[in-house]
Amino acid sequence: MKIGIDIGGSHIGVALVNEDGEIVKKIEQDIIKKNNMAQYIINYLDSVIDQLKEIANIDYIGIGVPGNPKGTVVTKLDNLGIESIDFSEIGKKHNIKMHVINDGKAAALAEKKYGAMKEYNDCVFLGLGTGIGAAVFLDNKLLKAKRNSGFELAHIIIDKNGIPCTCGKRGCFEAYCSIKKFKNNALEILKNIYGDEFSIPTIELPNEIKKNIYNVKIKELIDMFIEDLIVGVSNIIDIFEPEVICFGGSFVYFKEILYDRFISEMKKRKYVYNKESLPEMVLAELKNDAGMIGSTID
Repeated sequence: MKIGIDIGGSHIGVALVNEDGEIVKKIEQDIIKKNNMAQYIINYLDSVIDQLKEIANIDYIGIGVPGNPKGTVVTKLDNLGIESIDFSEIGKKHNIKMHVINDGKAAALAEKKYGAMKEYNDCVFLGLGTGIGAAVFLDNKLLKAKRNSGFELAHIIIDKNGIPCTCGKRGCFEAYCSIKKFKNNALEILKNIYGDEFSIPTIELPNEIKKNIYNVKIKELIDMFIEDLIVGVSNIIDIFEPEVICFGGSFVYFKEILYDRFISEMKKRKYVYNKESLPEMVLAELKNDAGMIGSTID
């Protein structure tokens, strides 16, 4: 058995994964912001791995992390406020082979092998969640850069005078099109509608937005998100000419609100029609399990 770990910007998922890429057991935990986030994460993973070792023999640990991995050291976990974290002590303590990978690449590997991209050769994966994770496959091969993890499509600039991004630049794709940003903006609008005491579980947010879909502010929020997403995606199409773009992360839970509208608007836009046709644009099939499964793929 393998342990697959997905460290996101707001939660950690740890799963026991079999040889067929199926999750046998899953443990999830929202991330609690601490002063020493790196040590908090290491301690939490240690305890969960101990739990899973009592269930099965573990021969591999894969860790997907939203940053730039080099060996067991990951830098620039901007959305977690971590400059650097070293996972080497986990492998040493448990005496198990371990691999660390960027979380966007991990999710993409799962969708390529088991999910929505398995029938395509040239693919782009965009995981829209707390940030935007990304990966590119050409001729069935995951593209890898020598210096860093590379293919950080989250940080292409869509507005040179735009809002600040957690990476330090301005106008990044991620600063406009992360689902975290969309949800936070939607909650502020709903508080103006219902009052400052309004609170709702995140899982119920899409339905609450649907109830207020004709509210002027909600409509403006959706319109702007779609416009920004079109700019980012049209640039990606021009660069990579993929057969398919797969959208993952919590974006998949906003199908009717965002995805359906995005597809409709993309088909209307003449400025992307310097192509014979648009690529297929699909939702991830493995949803939030993709990162855990993909981190176990060598």
